[in-house]
Amino acid sequence: MTMNLDKQGFDGPVAWDTPGTRSAVRRWRAWNVAKFLGWLALWWAALYVTVALLPVAAVVPMVLVLFAITFVASRALGRVARGIRIRRILAVYPWRRLRGAVRIDRGRAVVVLPDPDHPEKTASLKPTAVMFGFRTQAALKDYDEELWYAGDPRFACVVAKPGPRGLECLSQPTAFDPRTDARRKGLSPEARRRARAIGARVAD
Repeated sequence: MTMNLDKQGFDGPVAWDTPGTRSAVRRWRAWNVAKFLGWLALWWAALYVTVALLPVAAVVPMVLVLFAITFVASRALGRVARGIRIRRILAVYPWRRLRGAVRIDRGRAVVVLPDPDHPEKTASLKPTAVMFGFRTQAALKDYDEELWYAGDPRFACVVAKPGPRGLECLSQPTAFDPRTDARRKGLSPEARRRARAIGARVAD
């Protein structure tokens, strides 16, 4: 299959049908499930140590450790659940390629992508702090040199390094949070259709 990653708009085969995408998603899912199971196993091990091996005086600090592990494990489970959204986006939008998409705004990374309906305009997506982990500068450089993305930055996008590798899902607060006002203006019928197909909120 021929992929023209430099096209604009919504033209081209959806990302899910392009070579390498499905295996990349399977690797992403397996890695994140493994991390969640690892944190879960650590939680049970810490609980066993707290109940069976430690003196009473050590219980209180271990309870704090259990709370911390619970928090991290819940975030890992959230990433596993996010795989459903990644799958939906990749099944609706084609891959695109862009260089120099990562900007620094007040010390935070921002991914700036073209509007599919109006390529001369852009929309910004803010990665979460944990997206790049402890390798922030190296990861930013990798994504900036050549970024693959599938989606509509006015709603949500899957971003990746060439391959695709290092899948991440970025979204606008207005796309999925019912406490915000859904986007209404500047959307073509095709943009509305695809946004609704991934479960994003679109105002009538």
